[in-house]
Amino acid sequence: MQAMQPEARRHHVILIVEDLEPLRVTMQQTLEEADFLVLSAANADQAWELAQSCELPIQLLITSLHPGGMPGPDLALRLRQRSPEMSVLYSSASPLAALEIPDPVEVVSSMLPRPFSKTTLLRRINILLASHA
Repeated sequence: MQAMQPEARRHHVILIVEDLEPLRVTMQQTLEEADFLVLSAANADQAWELAQSCELPIQLLITSLHPGGMPGPDLALRLRQRSPEMSVLYSSASPLAALEIPDPVEVVSSMLPRPFSKTTLLRRINILLASHA
């Protein structure tokens, strides 16, 4: 698969929802260095406020299974009301925790186990965003 060009990346809005600040900051820096537009929130309520104030649709949500405020899949469902084409990448130190979610099919197929490298993060994002090109 061909890498996404920087000018194409600037048109993609990625929302990171992560309560672990060091992880959230590292992901945000990695994505901004790769020329993505990044919104960053510590919990579901902040994420919803950011999404409401963003003029562009959100193409990708990166969230933990339980980011604070509501389960990650519920947050994704709520955000898809505003951005129906949004992809989701769930991050968890325990991928088996996805089995606790009522409908784990999407969660399991969209899981990024922790720890992950910057290269792995960017590769997964490029794959998910290819559908928005």
